[in-house]
Amino acid sequence: MIRLIKADIYRLLRTKGFYITMILMMAYAALIVLSQSVGSVGVNMEDKVDIGAVQWNLKMAVQYASFSSAFLVYFLIGLFVILFGYEFSQRTYKNSLTAGVSRMTFVLSKYLIQLLFFFVATVLYYGGAVVIASIKYGFGDTALAPFLWDTLIMAIGVSLIISVIFSLASLILVSSNSLVLASVFVVVYPMAIQIFALITKFEGLKYLDFFGLVQQIGVGALSVKELFPYAAVSLALIVLSLAGSALIIRQKEL
Repeated sequence: MIRLIKADIYRLLRTKGFYITMILMMAYAALIVLSQSVGSVGVNMEDKVDIGAVQWNLKMAVQYASFSSAFLVYFLIGLFVILFGYEFSQRTYKNSLTAGVSRMTFVLSKYLIQLLFFFVATVLYYGGAVVIASIKYGFGDTALAPFLWDTLIMAIGVSLIISVIFSLASLILVSSNSLVLASVFVVVYPMAIQIFALITKFEGLKYLDFFGLVQQIGVGALSVKELFPYAAVSLALIVLSLAGSALIIRQKEL
């Protein structure tokens, strides 16, 4: 597994797409802070935030950056393509499997490397928001160490939530060998959840609204107790997606 992860890191760091994605992440954070605007995606976030009702400062800027972080998924499609999509669209993943790597090890290594770089990208996003906000608003009475720690925890949480979306996209990719279909899934997913929620009025759909979950966490709309079912659903989907991907690969001819 370590060998596979190292190979993916080497390949990713040699692509221009990686650096372009990182720059876009920081630019997006800067745009949010400088324009004092937010983006909203999901079925849970009706009237959850009123940016005109508060005075922007360092803390509020990072909070609204968290609210807008659901859009990071779209920026990260490029990393998904580089790290996972290309191998399946070109079927070069067979080289690793014929070299003796187990299916589960292969799938798990792909998930972990995606999670690692999603975390790096998310940290850069929050870092950009913190730097720009501190320049624009100053630190005020913010206790810097606890604030940065809380921001880091937020970045970890957002990275994990984003990884759920892409674990599902990976399952679709493995099943169909279609990079286009997997990428379209990432784009269409939030709209599909919204439509189904409006039509069915089914309360349980909120646990599948990962975009809305990111936004609710960003504005502090969920207590720790309320987060448990979301965490359970997310973990279950990751495990099922990884196991499903490994089983599907096992059925494919080498």
